[in-house]
Amino acid sequence: MMRKTVVLIIVCLLTAESAAIAGQIRQELSARIERIEIDDDLNIHDFGNDLNLGEGGKSKWKALGFSLLLPGAGQYYTRNDKKALFFGGAEVLVWSGFFGLRTYGRWKKEDYKAWAAFHAGADINGKSESYFEKLTYYDNLDEYNQLELVYEGSRAEIFPSTPGYYWNWDSDQSRGHYRDLRNISKNAFRRSLLVAGAAVINRLLSGIDAYRSAGAFNRGLEFSDTGWKIYYSDPGFTGDGEVEIGLSLNF
Repeated sequence: MMRKTVVLIIVCLLTAESAAIAGQIRQELSARIERIEIDDDLNIHDFGNDLNLGEGGKSKWKALGFSLLLPGAGQYYTRNDKKALFFGGAEVLVWSGFFGLRTYGRWKKEDYKAWAAFHAGADINGKSESYFEKLTYYDNLDEYNQLELVYEGSRAEIFPSTPGYYWNWDSDQSRGHYRDLRNISKNAFRRSLLVAGAAVINRLLSGIDAYRSAGAFNRGLEFSDTGWKIYYSDPGFTGDGEVEIGLSLNF
């Protein structure tokens, strides 16, 4: 229940963030379209350098695109090194977990196949996944074929009664251990898909943050270019004892 609640909260936050950023993008697209001029020959004129970026400004669209391709790249582009390290590190952890789970799942898959060969005498070469699934529930080939006909009738998947498809578990405990190994392997593969979903979320969050970081960077650049200065005046020993601190703006 707690896991479902956390997932629901994350989805809600992502939805709210995405809606906000989509609104900003629509507004800027509208502004760009209004600046498009079309001449008599239907040639579209240039309408400004990425929404009138000043010298040294950062493009929100580039920042967004960089982070969608590689989380943290947009933050690095906007000179936000700490967040670049955060999102980039999260990406490394996510894909390390993904490949780690896939590798672990393959190891366990090899383990349960080898277990079936040793404890059930099964020929594991060239068999479908369905064959290994049936080994989980039936003690031997004859039992499976008989019960499959009873349960499924004409739809029954019957394996040939040949040495290549033969199996016969030496004990219920061996079959139970085989089932456990298969479950571990399948769970590892399923979890790897969830981790891959986390990679998508990391890209979305990084893209949204990079888009906003570019805007914040440009606002800071604009503020510095206008010539805002903090001044301080100390009258010294010969003055009247008054100290002046203020903010000046150069046009």
